[in-house]
Amino acid sequence: MKHPAFQNLPRTFFFTGICLLVGLAIFVSLIGLIPVRAGILIFDVLILGFLFGCISLLIWYVVCFADLAGNNNLQRFINHSALVILAIVVWLGADYLFLYVFFSDDDFHSITKCIPMEIVFGILIFTSLIRFYSNTNIKSNSLEDDSEGNEKKQNSPKSELEGMDRTPVSTMQWIEKITVKVGQKIYVIAITDIVFLQAEGDYVMIHTAAGHFIKEQTMKYFEEHLPPAKFVRIHRSTIVNINMISRIELYEKQFYQITLLSGQQLKVSASGYRLLKNTLQL
Repeated sequence: MKHPAFQNLPRTFFFTGICLLVGLAIFVSLIGLIPVRAGILIFDVLILGFLFGCISLLIWYVVCFADLAGNNNLQRFINHSALVILAIVVWLGADYLFLYVFFSDDDFHSITKCIPMEIVFGILIFTSLIRFYSNTNIKSNSLEDDSEGNEKKQNSPKSELEGMDRTPVSTMQWIEKITVKVGQKIYVIAITDIVFLQAEGDYVMIHTAAGHFIKEQTMKYFEEHLPPAKFVRIHRSTIVNINMISRIELYEKQFYQITLLSGQQLKVSASGYRLLKNTLQL
């Protein structure tokens, strides 16, 4: 999942501006409170702004791919707090490493008086950042990506006619096996062995009890060709075998997650939950 700052050029400039504003806010707050030379402080806040940008990129991927929500509010608070603490330690640790390398011992010891105030800033900005990322991720999870990619069409007239008179999905013959080539080997996977499928860019990762296999295919294809009585698209990037579901539970307001027989947990979007309810007749 692409970071919001890199979705277009204006957002990239906006993200860069936020990093500079973080450094400027720290500078304005410290310049009259800490007896430090202005040159050292300017260098310090520039490094802090740069490091904030780098760390915020990493935090985005942690929030997207790690389950910080947990099973209850206490677990969510612990996970978020641990991530904030880790971010502050890396942020200030790297900053003071630069200061130690480039400045004398006297200057270094004078700038360490800024640490308590910088910790307070770190708590505020990283807590707000993680909360913003979490909300952004939840909102994106609730949207189904129905335009994930169309099937490749052949250029022959025959294929064009077939496309115009396509067999309806309801009467389509569902696939029973999937073949995957790994090196010189070809694996034949029965659909009953599939636990879930997950989008990986232009590919799909097929998870089974025996392992996982990458297939050059779209989620839309599998959504249309796997039997809907057994496979449900619970999220824009996930299709699950309902026979592999152990339980369904609420994890964030109106959003749900499922636990598989293997113990793995998958997030369910709002529209995905409606499909799951209909399939399971809940």
